[in-house]
Amino acid sequence: MKAGFVSTSSYRFALQTLAALAMAVLCAAPLPVRAEWPERPLKLIVPYTAGSGVDVALRPVAEAMARELGKPVGIDNRPSAGGIVGTTLVATSAPDGYTVGYGNLVTLAINRSFYGKLPYDPEKDIEPVGLAIGNAYVVTARKDLPVNTFAELIAYARSRPGKVVMGSLGIGSASHLAGELIQAQTGISMLHAPYKSGAQALGDMVNGQVDVLIDNISGVQQFIAGKQIKALAVTSLQRVPVLPNVPTIDESSIKGFEVVAWGGLIVPAGTPRPIIRKLNAALNKSLADPAVVKAYAALSIEAMPSTPAAFTSLIQSEVPRWAASVKRAGIKAD
Repeated sequence: MKAGFVSTSSYRFALQTLAALAMAVLCAAPLPVRAEWPERPLKLIVPYTAGSGVDVALRPVAEAMARELGKPVGIDNRPSAGGIVGTTLVATSAPDGYTVGYGNLVTLAINRSFYGKLPYDPEKDIEPVGLAIGNAYVVTARKDLPVNTFAELIAYARSRPGKVVMGSLGIGSASHLAGELIQAQTGISMLHAPYKSGAQALGDMVNGQVDVLIDNISGVQQFIAGKQIKALAVTSLQRVPVLPNVPTIDESSIKGFEVVAWGGLIVPAGTPRPIIRKLNAALNKSLADPAVVKAYAALSIEAMPSTPAAFTSLIQSEVPRWAASVKRAGIKAD
């Protein structure tokens, strides 16, 4: 063989060796997230109806996140079964960062105790991205109910056991369990009327078929402002800016009473950590966006930016608290 030349067989062997080495490296090392993610629009699954308090709160955030990420973030409303349908859809979606969901007090904490078996495992099938919002509930009454304060409502219900109709956003909802807590701590008994949506419950309250409703402030604020219903008390420990004259339950009758709704973004388990970090950063920046700040001030919603780890810790702390409430109320899904 002449000097400076390589035989065909040796050349082929060298190529095969290099190819094998390259394949071994690719298989051994995890593939990095492509720097250009996201390459296409994202979908934000909201497990509640369009126009609900949660939906109204998330739309400005979705718009702000779209500006941060450079791609549209479309809201996909999938209501039903206490948020289970939408949450299951998130849990079973491809973990590529293009399907994001909204998880909250109900879907990530209460439902674990309320349902014997869920089609998704909140710990194994879902990854928290970050906490987003928190807001108090408000106890409201139909405008012609002969009570004007929370204390008067308790006295009225105590004198009519089982006759005051208490609407809620469904059996096992935070709205329902807040009402159960009130009854347990005051010794009153009201007739529970679960609804599939706040809009339906409000309609019946305005028409006089529901006496009391506990709902997110954002969901009933316009009805309170229009004097179609009466606000009696809020469920946070502090009064809320949009209802400054409405006392807390704590200062009205039940010391230490507090129920605050919280929620944030989640993704399917297995979503790459770099994508989760990018989503978290976009979420936190969006919560400080002037348009979001203005919208939340009007709705009395508190923006609650956090890390994925902090959101995970909150969820874990709320599970036993609400398990005890479900047990005390003696309720289970049919």
